[in-house]
Amino acid sequence: MTNDRDPRLMALFESAAVVAEDNEFVTRVMADIDGARRRTVIGWIVAGLLLTPLVWWLSGPVTDTLVVVGELLPDSLFTIEQEMVAELLAPVNSVAGVAGLLFLGIWRLYRKLTH
Repeated sequence: MTNDRDPRLMALFESAAVVAEDNEFVTRVMADIDGARRRTVIGWIVAGLLLTPLVWWLSGPVTDTLVVVGELLPDSLFTIEQEMVAELLAPVNSVAGVAGLLFLGIWRLYRKLTH
């Protein structure tokens, strides 16, 4: 290692010491950050208040759709006479099983293509 020091680098360190001693600059930056944080919180609150009636209005049709889907999902795709085999294949012998396997396949393909 050498004791030679770059004068430009030393000038940067010296200017940083001057800025660190300037409390007005730090106070201004912190005030700007606090103001931005307050605006963000207020924005989220306003967005939540504006979206609440929309979500309430959509909750009825969404609930009805989920009830219909819930009634369809447990239906077996194939009738299996042997009880033991039927129990073993129950997770994949339904609309829900096929939908789950399809979702996992699409997810795996997406992950493989994006990474």
